[in-house]
Amino acid sequence: MRMTKPWALVGLGLVALSACASQPAVEKEAGLIFTAADSASSKTLKIGQSFDVRLLGTPTAGYLWDIQSLPAGVVLVDKTSRPENPEGRKQGMVGGNDWTIFRFQTISAPVDLQGTAGQSLVLRYGRPWELEAGRPAEQIWRMQIMVKPGG
Repeated sequence: MRMTKPWALVGLGLVALSACASQPAVEKEAGLIFTAADSASSKTLKIGQSFDVRLLGTPTAGYLWDIQSLPAGVVLVDKTSRPENPEGRKQGMVGGNDWTIFRFQTISAPVDLQGTAGQSLVLRYGRPWELEAGRPAEQIWRMQIMVKPGG
């Protein structure tokens, strides 16, 4: 019977550990996900908490989601876009809707000396050149957010 050398087992263990470590943080973290249905709601979040806002749009027609205002204590970490129908795109379909995914992180709890509620995260949807020219947004997504110290 042939014996396995100890260094070979150590090498296999390191390969297995590195495979686990290479997973993106997005897959490891089961964060909060908000959609169009969550617009006009209020949320209380803890410092260090991340959350996504996923909204459907038509960037192929020039319509994009962007940030109109961020509450104090919340920062944008990432903004990505994914097709609503990836299989259709693989088959050569052009146009269509895309999911815009904003990833936010709470970094601090604002000092609130007035006792007012949190501030709003506001996202707007429209063609950037029309918005810059003063045309109102096609859609507004808004959420009242209060950041509290963790614990």
